[in-house]
Amino acid sequence: MTLRINHLKIAFENKRPVVEDLSLAVEERSFTALVGESGSGKTVTALSVCRLIRPAVLTGEILFSGKNLLSLDEKELLRVRGGGISHIFQDPFSSLNPVLPAGRQIEEAFRIHHPRAPKSEARNEALAALGDAAIPDPERVCRSFPHELSGGLCQRAMIAMALVSRPKVLIADEPTTALDTATQDQIMRLLARLSAERNLAVFFITHDLGLARDWAEVIYVLEKGRLVERLTKEEKFTPREPYTKKLFRAELIDQKPKTFIEI
Repeated sequence: MTLRINHLKIAFENKRPVVEDLSLAVEERSFTALVGESGSGKTVTALSVCRLIRPAVLTGEILFSGKNLLSLDEKELLRVRGGGISHIFQDPFSSLNPVLPAGRQIEEAFRIHHPRAPKSEARNEALAALGDAAIPDPERVCRSFPHELSGGLCQRAMIAMALVSRPKVLIADEPTTALDTATQDQIMRLLARLSAERNLAVFFITHDLGLARDWAEVIYVLEKGRLVERLTKEEKFTPREPYTKKLFRAELIDQKPKTFIEI
């Protein structure tokens, strides 16, 4: 077992829990999806894994490599963030520092976990990570500022930054939201290849049931912060719970051909 969440509860001050009694598991070298509507608690769950949020209430267990991440001090947690567990976020443009070249940011991510590494090693690791992220000209991307890159290249640079310290788990929060359909498919194929080649567990957060059904081996469905269903590869086209069926119907309606009326 790579990552396990047990009875997680998250609440902000003077508000009802946004996540309550959530338990799930992310297996080694697997694709696991957490699905739900906007506001269901998906992103809050993802951010809580490495304690990237500070809610008033955060209880339960988040187990990784035999340790409860909710019990670690800040120094121990820093070894996990970007080391054992890495994140990529919804909007690559806002996630990258606009005043630093992409390569410099990847080098800094490497040096956080290898502070004694010479600059040349950090540079080589950044170039290698960009190559692993299927970027055809890593040298150019290394020199480029985020605004000089397309959305797809920015997301690949974020993936390279997440990979540079060789994590065991990659948490991808809506990794294709800001991308066109063709680029979405490229990014998901890239993540699948990296998962297979690196024994990497990918835990991806999405509101897109089609994406989850196409790629995930296990799908967890959240409704208002509570887990309502767990679907395996064999079950993901035959949900049992009314809420999951509603989500699937909404997806099918959205996929119907549109009729345009000339005016």
